[in-house]
Amino acid sequence: MRHLLPTLLLSIVLTTVIAGCSVEPDHAAEPMTFGVLGSTCTPERLAALHEAGVSVVELPVAWDRYQPEAGQENRDYVDEVRARLNDCRQAGMGVILSPGLHYPPDWVGDLTGGVLKGSGGDVPKDAGAELVFSAEVRDAARKYLARVASDLGFEGITAIRVGTNATGELGYPGHGDGDGGSEDGGNEDGGSDEEFWAFGDAPQFGIGLAEGVAPSPMPGWVPGSRSWHGKSVTDEQVQRWWDWYAGSVVNAVAWQVGELRTLGFQGRVHVPVAGRGVLPADKAEAVKGRLDGRANPDGAQERGLDYAAQFAVLATLTGVDVDFTGLDDVSDVRARAAVPPQDQCRPGDDDVVLLGDVSSWSSHRYTSALARRAGLGLVGENPGPPDSPFTGGSPESHSLAEQMGTAPRYAVECGMAMFLFGFEENLFEDDDRAGSGFALEDYKEVIEGIHR
Repeated sequence: MRHLLPTLLLSIVLTTVIAGCSVEPDHAAEPMTFGVLGSTCTPERLAALHEAGVSVVELPVAWDRYQPEAGQENRDYVDEVRARLNDCRQAGMGVILSPGLHYPPDWVGDLTGGVLKGSGGDVPKDAGAELVFSAEVRDAARKYLARVASDLGFEGITAIRVGTNATGELGYPGHGDGDGGSEDGGNEDGGSDEEFWAFGDAPQFGIGLAEGVAPSPMPGWVPGSRSWHGKSVTDEQVQRWWDWYAGSVVNAVAWQVGELRTLGFQGRVHVPVAGRGVLPADKAEAVKGRLDGRANPDGAQERGLDYAAQFAVLATLTGVDVDFTGLDDVSDVRARAAVPPQDQCRPGDDDVVLLGDVSSWSSHRYTSALARRAGLGLVGENPGPPDSPFTGGSPESHSLAEQMGTAPRYAVECGMAMFLFGFEENLFEDDDRAGSGFALEDYKEVIEGIHR
């Protein structure tokens, strides 16, 4: 098997991490690095960013533009990406490369098992490349990553981002991502109307299944069903199915890390994550309910987010950082309003995160404690403009300027090594700040205040 971790490791490492030692933020470490997301790498902007104290930029690449046809590169786009990367290198900027596997070309979806299938019969409207179960999609992604490595090289690239869903984060598609193709989103045995995404031929029957990935331990069983093959389903069976489901999606991340190491990349690998996943107490209740939709306030069950176990798997790899993508998200707004406030990382969080009542904690506080406990590195981002379709804003969300009043401080408190501003474009929208309400000069002041 190449670069793959058996999904059974998920339950083993969870036991290990619960018994592990607490890891607290090291406030005596090197000063936090500041960067921006979505960089254009134009010389003028790079110079301005450098003067403001920014030392790293994220350079996004899109697979569908890079290889619009199977085995065929768009040389004009490749040259454009190479030129942008070279401009960053010449400016002395560190680069976080996003290869863009979450923007697959149309031909990838036509491969065997190229599209996830949900428990209600739907396919996702937008799911990124199907790297979890499909052998052919992984083979196409492997060749694409090798092409990127050959075309661009790794000089000056300090980190590479990897994920599994349409936003480039860890997890399956989320609530509302089905196309509505099925007549009945639930099941006749009392199941949930939400979609779990492991019901194609590969995960159910092993047809076209990626090497090292196990097929379903309960073929044909749909979450929410009380029986399987005419017998009552036990807690142990549901737990085994859940471990397989959550383990399969982190296996896809581990596979990507392995491929990058094989290609010779020795820098950091960032795994973007959102929210807090399934809380331990909620998972126990959900298992007893046969994953029928109970104890699922954030829709994390369908997305297969079991961070406590998944971070322990990531910790077995080399050079991996958890990238929390929502510093000062809605959970922070709510946690800060609690009495007493529950938004900030605190000494001792690592000791109680898996044992105490953490339901009132903000997402970043909980997720950061899990990452530290597992021994993973941490980086963070603010969500970005609340009115953007990419940031999941709500009426409770803070403005970009308000986010920047708290998000960098959260990053410091939680022991993060890097803070990334979302997004570069918002720093250069205008000079009168009538757009985002936050300009590059403001970011400079934030950086100087943190480093002071």
